[in-house]
Amino acid sequence: MPIYKTKAIVLRATPYGEADRIVSLYTFDFGKIKGFAKGAKRSQKRFGNTLEIGSYISVSFFEKETVELVRLSHCDLLRSLEGLREDIKKLAWASYLIELINELTGERIQNKALFRLLLFFLYLIDREPPREEILRVFEIRLFSILGYEPQFGACRQCQKALSEEKLFFSARDGGVFCSSCAARAPGLVPISLGAIKTLRLAQTLPLEKVGRISFSAQTLKESETVLSNFLNQYIGKDLKSKKFLAQLSASSTP
Repeated sequence: MPIYKTKAIVLRATPYGEADRIVSLYTFDFGKIKGFAKGAKRSQKRFGNTLEIGSYISVSFFEKETVELVRLSHCDLLRSLEGLREDIKKLAWASYLIELINELTGERIQNKALFRLLLFFLYLIDREPPREEILRVFEIRLFSILGYEPQFGACRQCQKALSEEKLFFSARDGGVFCSSCAARAPGLVPISLGAIKTLRLAQTLPLEKVGRISFSAQTLKESETVLSNFLNQYIGKDLKSKKFLAQLSASSTP
């Protein structure tokens, strides 16, 4: 049977029995796959410390037609992202990005742009102080790559350019309504023109520059509400990592 080799990011590794692990990976060439790592807890030569969440690895695997899980045969560590394991907040942020990928992607759907996006933001969180802007930019870029980014260029109803401060966002319609059209659309949340301009910048800014983007306190609050509502349209449930982020935020507030 053929051996496949690809670069991958570890999304999850669950103990199975005394020495094995079930591993979920987002790979460069095959998208999301699940594999069985036999003897992962004992075999330093084949797996070592490569299966920690967020690790960037090179993985070799093979598969059988009658078995759902691929069989991992060997992993090499390309980058461990140790900063994620030394800072609880960074680990929580990385876990949130990874859970988003896990929930919003299907098995065996190759998406190299998505792989690069996740790897870039994990690097960013690993090497820089945590800033909430990074989560919002990742969310908006993720939506864009998956093909259902919210529209911030014009009113979803009348298609007029957005030029007033009193605007509203519809998670159901995936876009902004002007004040005139808002009365005819249910389930809206207010959003300022300043927040819209910042989110549009986040959608288009080259990746190498996103680490420098800065949101005002009002934009941070509005964008978190808007993007959370939009995300709930597609996931339909609360993410464990997001609950933990909220707990961390609450515990650090004076």
